[in-house]
Amino acid sequence: MKRYVCVFSNKDGKIVKSIRDGVSVESLQAALSEDGFYPISIIEKTDQSGSKLNKTSVKTLRGFTAVLSMLLDSGLSIRDGLEILKTISRDAKVTRLVSGIEKGLDCGYSFHSSIQSIGPSVPRIYGSMVKVGETTGDLAAVFRKLNSHLTRQKIMREKLSGSLIYPVIVLSAAVFSIIMISAYIIPSLSEIFIGIGAGVPEEVSRILYITRGAFRILLFGFPFLFVCTFLIFLLRKRSYTCGAAVDRIILKTPLIGGFVRDNILLNVLFILDALTACGVRVEDALEEVISTTGNKAVKESFTRVHAKVLKGINVSEAFGHEPIIPGQITKWVAVGERTGNMKTVFGQLTEYYEDELEKKSSRFMSLIEPALIIFTGMIVFAIVLLIIIPLFSSFGMIVE
Repeated sequence: MKRYVCVFSNKDGKIVKSIRDGVSVESLQAALSEDGFYPISIIEKTDQSGSKLNKTSVKTLRGFTAVLSMLLDSGLSIRDGLEILKTISRDAKVTRLVSGIEKGLDCGYSFHSSIQSIGPSVPRIYGSMVKVGETTGDLAAVFRKLNSHLTRQKIMREKLSGSLIYPVIVLSAAVFSIIMISAYIIPSLSEIFIGIGAGVPEEVSRILYITRGAFRILLFGFPFLFVCTFLIFLLRKRSYTCGAAVDRIILKTPLIGGFVRDNILLNVLFILDALTACGVRVEDALEEVISTTGNKAVKESFTRVHAKVLKGINVSEAFGHEPIIPGQITKWVAVGERTGNMKTVFGQLTEYYEDELEKKSSRFMSLIEPALIIFTGMIVFAIVLLIIIPLFSSFGMIVE
Protein backbone atom coordinates (compact mmCIF):
# COMPACT_ATOMS: atom_id res chain seq x y z
CA MET A 1 0.00 0.00 0.00
CA LYS A 2 1.40 3.39 -1.04
CA ARG A 3 0.49 6.92 0.06
CA TYR A 4 -0.60 9.48 -2.53
CA VAL A 5 -1.36 13.21 -2.55
CA CYS A 6 -4.75 13.49 -4.29
CA VAL A 7 -6.18 16.69 -5.76
CA PHE A 8 -9.77 16.38 -6.95
CA SER A 9 -12.94 18.37 -7.58
CA ASN A 10 -15.85 17.54 -5.28
CA LYS A 11 -19.56 17.57 -6.13
CA ASP A 12 -19.77 21.32 -5.50
CA GLY A 13 -16.94 22.03 -7.94
CA LYS A 14 -14.43 22.93 -5.21
CA ILE A 15 -10.82 21.77 -5.38
CA VAL A 16 -9.89 19.44 -2.49
CA LYS A 17 -6.45 18.15 -1.57
CA SER A 18 -6.04 15.06 0.62
CA ILE A 19 -3.60 12.24 1.33
CA ARG A 20 -4.92 8.74 0.63
CA ASP A 21 -3.53 5.22 0.65
CA GLY A 22 -3.90 3.02 -2.42
CA VAL A 23 -2.36 0.25 -4.47
CA SER A 24 -1.86 2.41 -7.56
CA VAL A 25 -2.79 5.69 -9.20
CA GLU A 26 -5.39 3.91 -11.34
CA SER A 27 -7.12 2.34 -8.33
CA LEU A 28 -7.35 5.71 -6.58
CA GLN A 29 -8.71 7.34 -9.75
CA ALA A 30 -11.40 4.66 -9.94
CA ALA A 31 -12.25 5.01 -6.23
CA LEU A 32 -12.58 8.80 -6.45
CA SER A 33 -14.73 8.56 -9.57
CA GLU A 34 -17.04 6.04 -7.87
CA ASP A 35 -17.48 8.49 -4.97
CA GLY A 36 -18.61 11.19 -7.40
CA PHE A 37 -15.33 13.13 -7.39
CA TYR A 38 -13.34 14.31 -10.41
CA PRO A 39 -9.60 13.45 -10.02
CA ILE A 40 -7.22 16.23 -11.11
CA SER A 41 -3.84 14.89 -10.01
CA ILE A 42 -2.58 11.94 -7.96
CA ILE A 43 1.09 11.94 -7.00
CA GLU A 44 2.93 9.42 -4.85
CA LYS A 45 3.93 11.10 -1.59
CA THR A 46 7.20 9.24 -1.03
CA ASP A 47 10.23 8.48 -3.16
CA GLN A 48 11.29 4.98 -4.20
CA SER A 49 12.95 4.28 -0.85
CA GLY A 50 9.82 5.29 1.08
CA SER A 51 11.16 8.53 2.56
CA LYS A 52 10.85 12.10 1.41
CA LEU A 53 13.74 13.51 -0.54
CA ASN A 54 15.36 16.80 0.30
CA LYS A 55 13.66 19.91 -1.00
CA THR A 56 14.94 20.99 -4.39
CA SER A 57 15.53 24.72 -4.74
CA VAL A 58 14.48 26.69 -7.80
CA LYS A 59 18.14 27.53 -8.47
CA THR A 60 19.09 23.84 -8.49
CA LEU A 61 16.20 22.92 -10.76
CA ARG A 62 17.05 25.79 -13.12
CA GLY A 63 20.70 24.75 -13.36
CA PHE A 64 19.72 21.13 -13.95
CA THR A 65 17.23 22.12 -16.69
CA ALA A 66 19.61 24.49 -18.50
CA VAL A 67 22.45 22.00 -18.81
CA LEU A 68 20.27 18.98 -19.59
CA SER A 69 18.48 21.00 -22.28
CA MET A 70 21.79 21.66 -24.06
CA LEU A 71 22.82 18.01 -23.74
CA LEU A 72 19.53 16.73 -25.16
CA ASP A 73 19.73 19.25 -28.01
CA SER A 74 23.08 17.73 -28.95
CA GLY A 75 21.36 14.39 -29.57
CA LEU A 76 22.24 12.55 -26.35
CA SER A 77 19.83 10.13 -24.70
CA ILE A 78 18.43 10.77 -21.21
CA ARG A 79 20.79 8.26 -19.60
CA ASP A 80 23.86 9.65 -21.37
CA GLY A 81 22.79 13.23 -20.68
CA LEU A 82 22.35 12.56 -16.96
CA GLU A 83 25.69 10.79 -16.76
CA ILE A 84 27.54 13.67 -18.45
CA LEU A 85 25.61 16.26 -16.41
CA LYS A 86 26.67 14.58 -13.18
CA THR A 87 30.27 14.63 -14.37
CA ILE A 88 30.49 18.25 -15.55
CA SER A 89 28.32 19.92 -12.91
CA ARG A 90 30.13 21.89 -10.21
CA ASP A 91 27.00 22.25 -8.10
CA ALA A 92 26.75 19.49 -5.48
CA LYS A 93 22.96 19.94 -5.23
CA VAL A 94 22.54 19.37 -8.97
CA THR A 95 24.72 16.27 -8.70
CA ARG A 96 22.56 14.90 -5.86
CA LEU A 97 19.45 15.67 -7.89
CA VAL A 98 20.81 13.73 -10.87
CA SER A 99 21.77 10.82 -8.61
CA GLY A 100 18.23 10.70 -7.22
CA ILE A 101 16.74 10.63 -10.71
CA GLU A 102 19.18 7.92 -11.82
CA LYS A 103 18.23 5.86 -8.78
CA GLY A 104 14.60 6.02 -9.84
CA LEU A 105 15.48 5.01 -13.39
CA ASP A 106 17.53 2.09 -12.08
CA CYS A 107 14.47 0.92 -10.11
CA GLY A 108 12.45 0.82 -13.31
CA TYR A 109 10.58 4.09 -12.92
CA SER A 110 10.01 6.41 -15.85
CA PHE A 111 11.93 9.66 -16.19
CA HIS A 112 8.92 11.85 -15.32
CA SER A 113 8.04 9.69 -12.29
CA SER A 114 11.60 10.03 -11.02
CA ILE A 115 11.43 13.81 -11.44
CA GLN A 116 8.03 14.14 -9.77
CA SER A 117 9.30 12.29 -6.71
CA ILE A 118 12.41 14.40 -6.10
CA GLY A 119 10.63 16.87 -3.85
CA PRO A 120 7.52 18.97 -3.19
CA SER A 121 9.16 22.13 -4.54
CA VAL A 122 9.26 20.79 -8.12
CA PRO A 123 6.38 22.38 -10.04
CA ARG A 124 3.66 19.96 -11.06
CA ILE A 125 3.82 21.22 -14.64
CA TYR A 126 7.51 20.30 -14.78
CA GLY A 127 6.83 16.59 -14.34
CA SER A 128 3.75 16.75 -16.56
CA MET A 129 5.67 18.29 -19.45
CA VAL A 130 8.46 15.75 -19.09
CA LYS A 131 5.81 13.02 -19.22
CA VAL A 132 4.44 14.50 -22.45
CA GLY A 133 7.97 14.70 -23.86
CA GLU A 134 8.56 11.04 -23.05
CA THR A 135 5.28 10.07 -24.70
CA THR A 136 5.93 12.08 -27.87
CA GLY A 137 9.65 11.31 -27.97
CA ASP A 138 10.59 15.02 -28.05
CA LEU A 139 12.15 15.66 -24.65
CA ALA A 140 14.64 18.12 -26.16
CA ALA A 141 11.82 20.48 -27.19
CA VAL A 142 10.17 20.16 -23.78
CA PHE A 143 13.37 21.02 -21.93
CA ARG A 144 13.94 24.01 -24.21
CA LYS A 145 10.53 25.37 -23.20
CA LEU A 146 11.13 24.63 -19.52
CA ASN A 147 14.54 26.29 -19.64
CA SER A 148 13.07 29.38 -21.33
CA HIS A 149 10.28 29.56 -18.72
CA LEU A 150 12.60 29.23 -15.71
CA THR A 151 15.07 31.73 -17.19
CA ARG A 152 12.30 34.29 -17.71
CA GLN A 153 11.21 33.93 -14.08
CA LYS A 154 14.80 34.35 -12.91
CA ILE A 155 15.32 37.54 -14.94
CA MET A 156 12.05 38.98 -13.59
CA ARG A 157 13.01 38.31 -9.97
CA GLU A 158 16.52 39.71 -10.44
CA LYS A 159 15.19 42.92 -12.00
CA LEU A 160 12.70 43.43 -9.19
CA SER A 161 15.17 42.73 -6.39
CA GLY A 162 17.91 44.81 -8.06
CA SER A 163 15.69 47.87 -8.39
CA LEU A 164 14.57 47.66 -4.75
CA ILE A 165 17.94 47.22 -3.03
CA TYR A 166 18.97 50.90 -2.89
CA PRO A 167 15.56 52.37 -1.91
CA VAL A 168 15.06 49.72 0.78
CA ILE A 169 18.50 50.44 2.26
CA VAL A 170 17.80 54.19 2.37
CA LEU A 171 14.31 53.64 3.83
CA SER A 172 15.71 51.28 6.46
CA ALA A 173 18.34 53.87 7.42
CA ALA A 174 15.63 56.53 7.83
CA VAL A 175 13.51 54.24 10.02
CA PHE A 176 16.57 53.31 12.08
CA SER A 177 17.34 57.02 12.53
CA ILE A 178 13.84 57.67 13.87
CA ILE A 179 14.21 54.81 16.34
CA MET A 180 17.62 56.08 17.54
CA ILE A 181 16.39 59.67 17.89
CA SER A 182 13.24 58.55 19.72
CA ALA A 183 14.85 56.03 22.03
CA TYR A 184 18.22 57.63 22.87
CA ILE A 185 19.03 61.11 21.55
CA ILE A 186 15.92 63.07 22.65
CA PRO A 187 15.81 61.58 26.20
CA SER A 188 19.53 62.34 26.58
CA LEU A 189 18.98 65.95 25.50
CA SER A 190 16.19 66.31 28.06
CA GLU A 191 18.56 65.18 30.81
CA ILE A 192 21.11 67.75 29.62
CA PHE A 193 18.55 70.58 29.85
CA ILE A 194 17.55 69.46 33.34
CA GLY A 195 21.21 69.11 34.37
CA ILE A 196 22.05 72.73 33.47
CA GLY A 197 18.98 73.93 35.37
CA ALA A 198 17.20 75.32 32.35
CA GLY A 199 14.27 72.94 32.50
CA VAL A 200 12.89 71.16 29.49
CA PRO A 201 11.81 73.74 26.91
CA GLU A 202 8.34 73.53 25.42
CA GLU A 203 9.77 72.78 21.97
CA VAL A 204 11.76 69.84 23.34
CA SER A 205 8.67 68.53 25.18
CA ARG A 206 6.73 68.67 21.93
CA ILE A 207 9.52 66.84 20.13
CA LEU A 208 9.56 64.21 22.85
CA TYR A 209 5.81 63.71 22.44
CA ILE A 210 6.11 63.37 18.65
CA THR A 211 9.09 61.04 18.69
CA ARG A 212 7.62 58.82 21.39
CA GLY A 213 4.45 58.54 19.33
CA ALA A 214 6.46 57.63 16.24
CA PHE A 215 8.49 55.14 18.26
CA ARG A 216 5.32 53.43 19.56
CA ILE A 217 3.95 53.19 16.03
CA LEU A 218 7.16 51.58 14.81
CA LEU A 219 7.44 49.36 17.89
CA PHE A 220 3.87 48.05 17.83
CA GLY A 221 2.63 48.84 14.32
CA PHE A 222 5.05 46.69 12.33
CA PRO A 223 4.68 43.58 14.55
CA PHE A 224 0.89 44.02 14.41
CA LEU A 225 0.93 44.21 10.61
CA PHE A 226 3.26 41.23 10.46
CA VAL A 227 0.99 39.14 12.72
CA CYS A 228 -2.14 40.13 10.77
CA THR A 229 -0.45 39.26 7.46
CA PHE A 230 0.74 35.94 8.86
CA LEU A 231 -2.76 35.07 10.14
CA ILE A 232 -4.35 36.00 6.82
CA PHE A 233 -2.00 33.78 4.83
CA LEU A 234 -2.36 30.99 7.41
CA LEU A 235 -6.14 31.14 6.96
CA ARG A 236 -5.59 31.25 3.20
CA LYS A 237 -3.67 28.01 3.42
CA ARG A 238 -6.00 26.24 5.84
CA SER A 239 -9.38 27.38 4.49
CA TYR A 240 -10.18 27.14 0.79
CA THR A 241 -13.01 29.70 1.06
CA CYS A 242 -10.82 32.20 2.89
CA GLY A 243 -7.96 31.55 0.47
CA ALA A 244 -10.16 32.21 -2.55
CA ALA A 245 -11.41 35.46 -0.98
CA VAL A 246 -7.85 36.63 -0.24
CA ASP A 247 -6.74 35.77 -3.77
CA ARG A 248 -9.65 37.74 -5.24
CA ILE A 249 -8.68 40.76 -3.16
CA ILE A 250 -5.07 40.46 -4.35
CA LEU A 251 -6.21 40.40 -7.98
CA LYS A 252 -8.33 43.54 -7.43
CA THR A 253 -5.60 45.50 -5.62
CA PRO A 254 -4.61 48.60 -7.65
CA LEU A 255 -1.28 48.34 -9.52
CA ILE A 256 -0.24 45.06 -7.87
CA GLY A 257 -3.39 43.15 -8.84
CA GLY A 258 -2.95 43.70 -12.57
CA PHE A 259 0.69 42.67 -12.42
CA VAL A 260 -0.14 39.49 -10.45
CA ARG A 261 -3.01 38.59 -12.79
CA ASP A 262 -0.89 39.02 -15.92
CA ASN A 263 1.89 36.91 -14.42
CA ILE A 264 -0.57 34.11 -13.57
CA LEU A 265 -2.16 34.29 -17.02
CA LEU A 266 1.29 34.11 -18.62
CA ASN A 267 1.98 30.90 -16.69
CA VAL A 268 -1.42 29.54 -17.77
CA LEU A 269 -0.72 30.36 -21.41
CA PHE A 270 2.74 28.81 -21.13
CA ILE A 271 1.18 25.55 -19.89
CA LEU A 272 -1.45 25.54 -22.64
CA ASP A 273 1.17 26.37 -25.29
CA ALA A 274 3.70 23.82 -24.09
CA LEU A 275 1.24 20.94 -23.74
CA THR A 276 -0.86 21.54 -26.87
CA ALA A 277 2.35 21.93 -28.90
CA CYS A 278 3.25 18.40 -27.78
CA GLY A 279 -0.10 17.03 -28.94
CA VAL A 280 -2.04 17.15 -25.66
CA ARG A 281 -5.76 17.91 -25.97
CA VAL A 282 -6.93 21.32 -24.70
CA GLU A 283 -9.20 19.75 -22.07
CA ASP A 284 -6.26 17.74 -20.70
CA ALA A 285 -4.04 20.82 -20.75
CA LEU A 286 -6.72 22.68 -18.75
CA GLU A 287 -6.47 19.94 -16.10
CA GLU A 288 -2.80 20.79 -15.70
CA VAL A 289 -3.67 24.49 -15.44
CA ILE A 290 -6.07 23.72 -12.59
CA SER A 291 -3.59 21.52 -10.72
CA THR A 292 -0.63 23.89 -11.05
CA THR A 293 -2.22 27.32 -10.50
CA GLY A 294 -1.60 28.61 -6.98
CA ASN A 295 -4.15 31.43 -7.01
CA LYS A 296 -7.42 29.88 -5.84
CA ALA A 297 -9.61 32.47 -7.59
CA VAL A 298 -7.94 31.67 -10.91
CA LYS A 299 -8.16 27.95 -10.14
CA GLU A 300 -11.93 28.22 -9.61
CA SER A 301 -12.30 30.13 -12.87
CA PHE A 302 -10.44 27.53 -14.94
CA THR A 303 -12.25 24.70 -13.14
CA ARG A 304 -15.51 26.14 -14.48
CA VAL A 305 -13.92 26.52 -17.93
CA HIS A 306 -12.75 22.91 -17.88
CA ALA A 307 -16.20 21.64 -16.86
CA LYS A 308 -17.83 23.55 -19.73
CA VAL A 309 -15.28 22.31 -22.29
CA LEU A 310 -15.95 18.71 -21.19
CA LYS A 311 -19.65 19.34 -21.89
CA GLY A 312 -18.82 20.29 -25.48
CA ILE A 313 -18.75 24.08 -25.17
CA ASN A 314 -16.07 25.86 -27.21
CA VAL A 315 -12.99 27.01 -25.30
CA SER A 316 -13.47 30.62 -26.42
CA GLU A 317 -17.10 30.61 -25.23
CA ALA A 318 -16.07 29.13 -21.87
CA PHE A 319 -13.33 31.76 -21.55
CA GLY A 320 -15.82 34.52 -22.36
CA HIS A 321 -17.93 33.73 -19.29
CA GLU A 322 -14.99 34.28 -16.91
CA PRO A 323 -14.30 37.96 -15.98
CA ILE A 324 -10.77 37.11 -14.88
CA ILE A 325 -9.80 36.11 -18.45
CA PRO A 326 -9.22 39.18 -20.67
CA GLY A 327 -11.38 39.54 -23.76
CA GLN A 328 -8.25 39.69 -25.90
CA ILE A 329 -7.38 36.10 -25.00
CA THR A 330 -10.95 35.00 -25.71
CA LYS A 331 -10.89 36.59 -29.18
CA TRP A 332 -7.54 35.05 -30.10
CA VAL A 333 -8.70 31.61 -28.95
CA ALA A 334 -11.86 32.01 -31.05
CA VAL A 335 -9.65 32.70 -34.08
CA GLY A 336 -7.64 29.57 -33.31
CA GLU A 337 -10.81 27.49 -33.10
CA ARG A 338 -11.98 28.81 -36.47
CA THR A 339 -8.66 28.09 -38.17
CA GLY A 340 -8.12 24.82 -36.32
CA ASN A 341 -4.67 25.95 -35.18
CA MET A 342 -4.95 26.38 -31.40
CA LYS A 343 -1.29 25.50 -30.85
CA THR A 344 -0.08 28.53 -32.80
CA VAL A 345 -2.55 30.83 -31.04
CA PHE A 346 -1.41 29.78 -27.55
CA GLY A 347 2.22 30.28 -28.64
CA GLN A 348 1.48 33.77 -29.98
CA LEU A 349 -0.45 34.70 -26.84
CA THR A 350 2.43 33.50 -24.67
CA GLU A 351 4.93 35.64 -26.58
CA TYR A 352 2.57 38.64 -26.46
CA TYR A 353 2.05 38.39 -22.71
CA GLU A 354 5.77 37.93 -22.13
CA ASP A 355 6.39 41.23 -23.92
CA GLU A 356 3.51 42.95 -22.10
CA LEU A 357 4.62 41.69 -18.71
CA GLU A 358 8.17 42.80 -19.45
CA LYS A 359 6.92 46.30 -20.27
CA LYS A 360 4.71 46.46 -17.19
CA SER A 361 7.53 45.19 -15.00
CA SER A 362 9.92 47.81 -16.37
CA ARG A 363 7.37 50.58 -15.78
CA PHE A 364 6.57 49.30 -12.29
CA MET A 365 10.23 49.05 -11.33
CA SER A 366 11.03 52.47 -12.80
CA LEU A 367 8.23 53.98 -10.70
CA ILE A 368 8.72 52.14 -7.42
CA GLU A 369 12.37 53.16 -7.01
CA PRO A 370 11.80 56.95 -7.20
CA ALA A 371 8.58 56.53 -5.16
CA LEU A 372 10.51 54.92 -2.31
CA ILE A 373 13.28 57.51 -2.57
CA ILE A 374 10.71 60.35 -2.42
CA PHE A 375 9.02 58.71 0.57
CA THR A 376 12.38 58.38 2.31
CA GLY A 377 13.15 62.03 1.50
CA MET A 378 9.85 63.06 3.08
CA ILE A 379 10.79 61.17 6.25
CA VAL A 380 14.19 62.92 6.38
CA PHE A 381 12.55 66.30 5.72
CA ALA A 382 10.06 65.66 8.53
CA ILE A 383 12.90 64.77 10.90
CA VAL A 384 14.71 68.00 10.05
CA LEU A 385 11.56 70.15 10.25
CA LEU A 386 10.04 68.66 13.39
CA ILE A 387 13.14 67.67 15.37
CA ILE A 388 16.47 69.14 14.23
CA ILE A 389 15.39 72.79 13.70
CA PRO A 390 13.39 73.02 16.98
CA LEU A 391 16.32 71.51 18.88
CA PHE A 392 18.76 74.10 17.53
CA SER A 393 16.26 76.84 18.36
CA SER A 394 16.03 75.57 21.95
CA PHE A 395 19.82 75.51 22.31
CA GLY A 396 19.95 79.06 20.92
CA MET A 397 17.48 80.27 23.54
CA ILE A 398 19.56 78.76 26.35
CA VAL A 399 22.79 80.33 25.06
CA GLU A 400 21.12 83.74 24.90
